Amino acid sequence: MTPTSQTVDAALAASGSKVTYAGSGVTVTGWLLSSEFAVLVGIFLGLAGFLVNWYYRHKVARAEIRIMTERNAREAAEHRARMGMYE
Repeated sequence: MTPTSQTVDAALAASGSKVTYAGSGVTVTGWLLSSEFAVLVGIFLGLAGFLVNWYYRHKVARAEIRIMTERNAREAAEHRARMGMYE
């Protein structure tokens, strides 16, 4: 991941959280005003925000797993090289 794509991903993940909060606010307001349309829009916004948030958090988790796997492989190779010195 490049620093630019990390920045974009972080911004989109943050906007996903904000959309989720906005959707829940619209849902509650629509419920209080007895507006079925506002409730449906709020539910849609909340679901859309949740999905965006889930996607980017999943993407970050996969990148962290990849980095950790690469680091473990590098450390294992280094360990084998060090232990080879004593043979």
